[in-house]
Amino acid sequence: MRQLFSKPWLLPALMLLVGALFAYWGLIGRGPLNYVAAAILLFFALRFVSTTQVQSRPVAGADEHLANGGVVVFWRPGCQFCARLIRELGADGRYIPYWVNIWDEPEAAARVRQYHQGNEIVPTVVTADGYFVAKDAETYDRAKAVIRRATPVA
Repeated sequence: MRQLFSKPWLLPALMLLVGALFAYWGLIGRGPLNYVAAAILLFFALRFVSTTQVQSRPVAGADEHLANGGVVVFWRPGCQFCARLIRELGADGRYIPYWVNIWDEPEAAARVRQYHQGNEIVPTVVTADGYFVAKDAETYDRAKAVIRRATPVA
C-alpha cells in the first residue's frame, strides 16, 4: 500500500475520479447524497493537489544540502500536515527546502524513525541545528521562518 501511494499525484487523482463518479451517479438519478459525496471528495482532491507541486529528492543529498545552509523536509503523500506546510509556504517558498518523500526511499523513512524513537512523524523539518515537527500554528510559523532564511535547493 505504501508503494502504491508513494506518488504524490495519485491520491488527488483518485479522489477526483471517485468524486466525478459520484457526481455522475447523482446526474442519472441515484440521489442527492451522491452530490454531497462528490463535493467532499473534490474538496479533498483540491486540498491535496498542492503536494504534487514539490519535487522529492534522494535522501543521499540531504546532508550536503544541510551543510550548505539548507533545510530538509521529510514528508509523505497524503499527509494533511505536509500538505498544509506546502500550502502555507506558497509558490515561492515551496522550492526552497530539500523535500524527501519517506515513502520513496526506505533510508529516508529509517532516518525519520531514528529522529522520533521509531515513529514516522512528518513533516519533519531538519536544519544544521536540529529538527522539529510542523504540527501546530507555532511550529508551522517556525518552519516557514526557517525555510525562508535557508539556502534554496540548487
